[in-house]
This record gives sequence, C-alpha cells and structure tokens, in this order.
Amino acid sequence: MKVSFQSTMGAIAAACGGSLVAGDPSVMVETITTDSRKLGAKNLFVPISGEKFDGHDYISSLAENGSLAGFLTARESDRATAGRFGTAAILCDDTLAAYGRIATTHRASMKARVIGITGTNGKTTTKELVYAALSAKYTCLRNEKNYNNEVGLPYTLLHLRPEHEVAVVEMGMNHAGEIGRLSRIARPDIALITNIGEGHLEFLETVEGVARAKAEIIEGLARGGRLYLNQDTQCFDILREAARAHGCEVVTFGLYAGALVHPEDYSLGTADCSIMYQGQTYRAPLYGIHNLYNLLLAVALGRELGVEPELIKSGLSSFRNIDKRSQIIDKDFILIDDTYNSNPLSTRYAIMSIVSIYPAHRKVAVLADMKELGSLSAAFHERVGRMVAEYDFDLLCAFGDDARHYVSGALAGGMKSEAVRHFGSREEIADFLKGWLAAGDVVLVKGSRSMKMEEVTDALVR
Repeated sequence: MKVSFQSTMGAIAAACGGSLVAGDPSVMVETITTDSRKLGAKNLFVPISGEKFDGHDYISSLAENGSLAGFLTARESDRATAGRFGTAAILCDDTLAAYGRIATTHRASMKARVIGITGTNGKTTTKELVYAALSAKYTCLRNEKNYNNEVGLPYTLLHLRPEHEVAVVEMGMNHAGEIGRLSRIARPDIALITNIGEGHLEFLETVEGVARAKAEIIEGLARGGRLYLNQDTQCFDILREAARAHGCEVVTFGLYAGALVHPEDYSLGTADCSIMYQGQTYRAPLYGIHNLYNLLLAVALGRELGVEPELIKSGLSSFRNIDKRSQIIDKDFILIDDTYNSNPLSTRYAIMSIVSIYPAHRKVAVLADMKELGSLSAAFHERVGRMVAEYDFDLLCAFGDDARHYVSGALAGGMKSEAVRHFGSREEIADFLKGWLAAGDVVLVKGSRSMKMEEVTDALVR
C-alpha cells in the first residue's frame, strides 16, 4: 500500500511524535509504504507488526540496498542500522499509531470535510452511495475497496489533496477501541452509524457491546459535528445516550415518520430500490430492504451538503454495486449472491427482502456458517433457521459446522424434513441444486467470508 506523499523526515517526525535518531531532518520523502515489496522513490517505510510477521525484520535489508529515504521504527536497535547504511530513521512508540498520526496531521492540513461511516452492515455500500451522490458536485475521496482499518484508513487519508472537498471514509472493526482510534485519526465532521447487529460477538460479547464499540466514532467527531443514527436499529438508546454525553448533534434517520430524516415513500424492486425524500424520487440499482436505509443516508447527506436533487439523481444513476453484496444474477432462476459476508442482521434483511420482492416464487435459502458469534453462535443460527421456516421458504441448504443449527431451527419452525438439508461440501450443494431448481425459483446464497460460498454461486452460473 504505497502512497505519494511529499514531506521531509523532520516534518514527519514532528507529525508522528517520534524522534529523528538518524539522518538529516531535511531528507525528502516522496512516498510512504507499509509494504516492503512496494517501495517508491525516496520512500519512507513504515514497518507494521502483526501476529505472524514483523515489518521491522525487513528494515536492515531494505536500508542496505539503498531502497529507503528513511523508516519508522519502534526498536532502539535500528538506530545503528540507519547509521550503518546512511538512512534516516524515526524512533517512535508504536509504528502503527505513528502512521495514524501522520495521516491525522495531513488530514488537518487539508480543507476537505470528512464523513465517517461505521455500523454492523452496509458500510461499504453506504460509502459508495454517498460518494456517488456527492461526487456529482464536489471533488471527493473515498476508501479504495474496504481499506477501513488502522492501515487502510491512514492510507486513504494520505491521498487527500488540496483539490478534495469531501472525503467519505468507512471504519471497520472487530474489537472494542478500534473505531475510537480510527475516528481520532479521521476526525470526521459528520459521522454515520448505519445500524447495529450481532457481529463480532466473539470479541464484543453482546449486541450492546457492539453498539458501544460503534459509538466510539463519536470520540473523533469534530466540535459541532453531526451524528446520523438509525432510529430503527437495535440499541438505538445506547447510541443516542453516547451522543448526548459527547454533546454532539444527533440526526435520526429511518423508514418511519418518527425519524428526523425519513422517506415520504419507498419501493423495492428486482432491479432497483427508490425513496421519495423532500418531494423528489431517488433511485439506485440496489436490491433489498437494507439498501433503502443506505440510499436514504446518501440522499440526506447530499441535500445537507447542498447538492441539488437532479445532481444527486445523476450521481446515483452511475452507481454500481460491489459484487457479492446482494448481487442479482438472472438465469432461468434468480440467484441472489450475498456471499461477501454474513451475520444474523444481514441474513434477516436478506430473508425479509426475498419475501417482499418475490412473494409468489419458490424460495431457497443456501446458508453457511456465520462466524465470530462466540458462545451465542448456536442460538443465532437456530433463530435464523426458524425464520427461514416462518417466512415459508421451500428449501433450506446448510453448510458448515454451525449451520447444523439452521437445520434444527427450521425443523422446530415447522419445515418438513425433506425440505431441510445439510451438506458436507459446497460442491454437493451446487450439484444438488442443479437438479432441483426450476425456472422462476429464487435462490439466496449467503455465508461468512471464510466459508467461500461464492464457489456455490460460481458453480450455479457456469
């Protein structure tokens, strides 16, 4: 992850709170990277320490072959390495934190307003929608892909340039404290929490813990900043109380009239969804109930920042959803590829959407494990299985160890045993469905990222 960045070693040391322990402060830096394989001209190397590697181990060889203008380090011993090879070095407490502080200093030097987005589901889609709506009027920056962690977010912010007017950045996490650190790096002027659901419970224990972790986005919110909160989400009261304690302005949004921002009307289709907001109808080529909220946020942000309705519509018309996030593939049957990831909330949305949009079709749920649910995993899988039954699906295909609890939940909910199957492999699911599916059937395929359920969708569309 290499980014062009013009500065000096002295300025970078000041920005990150480190000490220049070797080299001259006037040494020029033109690129920054955390990847030893992707060095640029006059490069500053930022070694990151992980569970299975330590970027510090590459410093000596990179310095020896003259690849670096300088490097950050948390090891006192690297002072001698820098002296031996004539490379500048900055000693700091924590290279990852220092990288974030460099990004924070750079962000503060730019005029762009920053919109920070977090939530259990919908972060990336909301980011892309907000970017599409605002880019119709402003020069905007956004995270590439889902570079939303303590490496990816600084990398994104270091791309800010004087011409940027708005930066739209998402923030992801799976442990408490991470969103707070990311928010203090980005210093958002406006923050959005899309929703709260049962994600990363292995580390956060309860959905209330998820809400408190997501509420950390308030910690970096600029003075006078605004926080958009989903009034329809779980744990809304926890989020609102956190916002009040911080003294920030809360803007509630939702599908119902009780929220400050709500649509006058909305519709769900097979190819798009739409909302009517302030007398105007806005459409986006997106599928599912959950995307109504995402679309509403994009439109509301666009209007708040002065984008005219026709420009927002134009921007949204160019929006393209990212693959494997509620992606509709129309063959003889209708395949809904939602294999990017899964948790109980996103699965509930997926099931509800199918029933709303395809009420008269035969419906199949192909569900794999939802990961990181900790001790509550069995209960959540069983609850989803029961929901499949209650929503009158015609067939449930389950895959994975935890997915066996979908089966017990569906049977307890009243599905017939011949309509509930557990498979030992993804190949077996695809082979079975090729012989079972008929024209007009609707198939939802969903599972956590590590379950690789895209192999099922790929086999079905070949």
